[in-house]
Amino acid sequence: MSPVLASSRAGNFVRALLVILMITLLYREIYLLWFFHTAAWTSRPKEIRWCGSWYERLNDRDRTQEEARKLAGGPLTSVTRLPVWRPVVAYRPSDGCPAHIFGEVGNDQFTTYLLTGD
Repeated sequence: MSPVLASSRAGNFVRALLVILMITLLYREIYLLWFFHTAAWTSRPKEIRWCGSWYERLNDRDRTQEEARKLAGGPLTSVTRLPVWRPVVAYRPSDGCPAHIFGEVGNDQFTTYLLTGD
């Protein structure tokens, strides 16, 4: 008999782990929809909130890392935002927020976000 269907201690443990996994995935999805306004399965949200401001995705082609460095004006500093799997890569010239941030969407591919004027 499968451990999931079993009424023993092992079956209860496996069912509890499955329930915890499902709740975690559900709350992760709700968090991403609320905070990033995007679903968990996409790596290119229309807007990102970072550094206390909103950034909107530019509708141009993906950039290479070298092009992103030129646009940012310096090296890119990786900023990880959990539970999003792909990091947001940003260049911070000082304590202020940068004008552009870049989302890593592939091997040497970055989508560009621009600071909104709100």
